[in-house]
Amino acid sequence: MIIHAAVLGRPVDTLRYRGDASLAPGDLVRVSLGTERVPACVVATEEGNQQGLKEVEELLVTNLFPQILLELAEHVAGEHLGFLGEALGLILPRDIMMPPKRKVKKPESEKDQRRLRMRADESRILQAFKKSSKPMLVHSPADYTALLVELIRDVMSRGRGVLLIFPDEPSLARFHERLSAYLPLALYHSEMGQGERRRVWHGVRQGRLPLVAGLRSAVLLPFTNPGLIVASDEESDSHRVRSHHLHYNARDLAVFRAEKEGARVLLFSLTPSLETSHKARSGRLLWIERRVAQHGKALIVDMKKEEEGTALSKPLLAELKAASGRGMQALLLLNRLGLAARLLCLDCGHVPTCPSCDMPFKFLKKGAALVCPICHNEIPAPEHCPECGGARWQSLSFGLESLDRELKRCFPHDRLLKITAEHRPIIEDAQQAKIIYGTSAVLEYLPPKVQVAALLSWDAERSRADFRAAERAFRNVAYLRRILTSSAQSRLVIQTFRPRNRLLLWALKGDYEAFFQSEVRRRRELGYPPYRRLLLFERGLTKSSWDAEKLLETIKHEGVEALGPYRGRRGRSRILVKLRRDLKPADLIHARTLLRSGWQAEVDPTEIL
Repeated sequence: MIIHAAVLGRPVDTLRYRGDASLAPGDLVRVSLGTERVPACVVATEEGNQQGLKEVEELLVTNLFPQILLELAEHVAGEHLGFLGEALGLILPRDIMMPPKRKVKKPESEKDQRRLRMRADESRILQAFKKSSKPMLVHSPADYTALLVELIRDVMSRGRGVLLIFPDEPSLARFHERLSAYLPLALYHSEMGQGERRRVWHGVRQGRLPLVAGLRSAVLLPFTNPGLIVASDEESDSHRVRSHHLHYNARDLAVFRAEKEGARVLLFSLTPSLETSHKARSGRLLWIERRVAQHGKALIVDMKKEEEGTALSKPLLAELKAASGRGMQALLLLNRLGLAARLLCLDCGHVPTCPSCDMPFKFLKKGAALVCPICHNEIPAPEHCPECGGARWQSLSFGLESLDRELKRCFPHDRLLKITAEHRPIIEDAQQAKIIYGTSAVLEYLPPKVQVAALLSWDAERSRADFRAAERAFRNVAYLRRILTSSAQSRLVIQTFRPRNRLLLWALKGDYEAFFQSEVRRRRELGYPPYRRLLLFERGLTKSSWDAEKLLETIKHEGVEALGPYRGRRGRSRILVKLRRDLKPADLIHARTLLRSGWQAEVDPTEIL
């Protein structure tokens, strides 16, 4: 029998071996690859001439991958320019490959069986969910614990599994704390010990763990009969999985998987992504919005009236000192601009943008020029602002180092805590600190006593070199609101050179509809999602065998627009490609060709620089 096997975790095509007729798709086997003996998954069998084929060395586990997981892996590999073995390696990491020696126990079943009293809006959502078969988007900051407990119990009573996906560990921990008293909940994420992850993976496969909450990788767990998949904070960039070659969005994969397995999908969002909102408005999702009272009084600080170069305005300092005196907490958000400075008018707050691709120009002091980071459009730095005619310009470039110094100087006795993507403290540290500050990673934490939440530079937030800059700025204001306590003394402070910016005013009012209509119109004009798909190529760390021109020639296709090459993070060359919605990345380039070229690709990237 000819055995077609995909080597787990390897960027190689499916290989042919000879093996016993009892082998079937989904079996885990050991095969030889060069001088190595490696695990592989049987994906197909056929009769034929076996001469010259190596033999399958060993059957490890029968039917480890049910058919749905094979289809899921094929979808991930096909959509994201990867190999089937790579995708299967994501489903079954090597450290949890073999079944545990100890029998997997079911979670403690003695739970509080009381029915939680649902609010009126929760009851309406439940009824709407039961009447429709479509995926549902719930657009609201409210807590839906009672609704989820009722839904999960209903699904599990019919013998089906439930999967809940969260973007980060703090939100997963909060959910576990709320629901573990009512439901037999198992957790699954990469920070767990190897043995525990193995037990959960195989417990799900055996049907002993029907209810699991986890992070991104949980969407690939081997459920045999899922009935409900829930994604919290669907708009979060943290749902994005970035492995060596394959990149995918756990939210999108959850929707695909649910459709394949006849499961229901429930998405929760504080500020839905433009793509999800667009799907809802086109009838592909059932959309329910519920407004709630916003916490905290908003305070807009006009930075034109403040000392030049300061990170902490006088009004913000006063609020911080008052909150500290009351024994309360403060949280400060300062997203670093990244690769280069922007030029900002000190009189009106205008930041020059490229007329071709709507990206903020980066300011080159040497030569006094403005250069688009994407299309390389270059113009002389203007003497006068085209918006107001002013002649006072400032290089807008922010970092955490200067904020560190200011905070330590102004609050020498308060406990400070910095949070970045590279430094994520435990939740208890955030609960005890007086002032928490950092990049967008701080928004994952919800300290219990925050009375001051501040966005230190609205202009830097809005001027990020990314087509999603407006969406992220709007979202971050909503996230800061969510962090505040309901106290009348709570303050949301926004520092900006443009206090009348309409996007800022929409964000402060929570006017998502006005923001959506404006932003979706801009995306349509510029050819960005949801109207076109994006494909981002990046030159690998090793020397690429292809230059940018050869890659551009290879991917040339009707309905394709390429921007670049341009410099991305770590100085690596990038090319951004816009595709018509009906085109697939595989229509442009095959995974094997991409691997040979020395370039890497990310489909539907969340960041383009």
